[in-house]
Amino acid sequence: MSLLSFMSSQSNNFHQDPTRFSFPSRHHPVPPASGSTFLTTFPSPTGLHPTLRLTFPSSSISPPTPACALHTYLTLPSSLFVDKYQFSSPNFLASKNLRAIRALSGETDLEAPNWVIGKWGSAILLELAPPVLDRFRPPPTRGTPWHADISLHLRYLPPAAGGVSSIDVPWPVVFWACPAEEGTKMNVNPFDRVNLGYESLFSPRTMFYHVQPKPVGVGGRLVERVEVPVMDLEGTRWVEGGTVGAVLLGTLWVVWKLTRILLRDWDASTGRRAERKTQ
Repeated sequence: MSLLSFMSSQSNNFHQDPTRFSFPSRHHPVPPASGSTFLTTFPSPTGLHPTLRLTFPSSSISPPTPACALHTYLTLPSSLFVDKYQFSSPNFLASKNLRAIRALSGETDLEAPNWVIGKWGSAILLELAPPVLDRFRPPPTRGTPWHADISLHLRYLPPAAGGVSSIDVPWPVVFWACPAEEGTKMNVNPFDRVNLGYESLFSPRTMFYHVQPKPVGVGGRLVERVEVPVMDLEGTRWVEGGTVGAVLLGTLWVVWKLTRILLRDWDASTGRRAERKTQ
């Protein structure tokens, strides 16, 4: 960012000299001419373990500089979560075109249902593994899309009519994180964007080059609405009746077994008393 102004002093009869102030910015868009975009989708069927897929055209996997790393920052609602232990497997990461999970905050309880979650959800920073940065794989064919898959998990949601519920998932942010050039003063820009949630996870001398989203459809919403399975309210009466019936049958079976034991013990004690009397 640059500011143009004029500077004058009383010593030279208020003569004004043009002055330019320049402030380095940490955030930059990837040039639109490069065609660098990404698309967010949820492949069907979503089920209880939906997959968030980031799809890139082949041109968008070229880093601004060789030292850059491609990242994505997800903000998930409380109804979805990631299993951090699942992302610790190198084979799992390689199969999803991921390199590592760099940060995870928010709700991380793997067993809690959605109605006991007290926070808004969770945030995850992941480093992607584009083929151009992987020296063990050949570069992708020009024009061939490339994608990275992020495995998510659905929490238990309240029942709904029809057995299907909708959740809204915002698109993640995708960016290249690059080290700044030597000598660049990164802490003097008063106009830079701060508190975005992820810039504090990098060093102060990191530059961010943002890949632009490319939504599909009318309106261009950067939110995906996902249909997920829940308990069907129309079938709960059969579940309740079956549960009550199973409990009653189990109780009757236990009572019958206990009664047989008591009767057997009573018959045995009665027989012993009769034997004593005959003796």
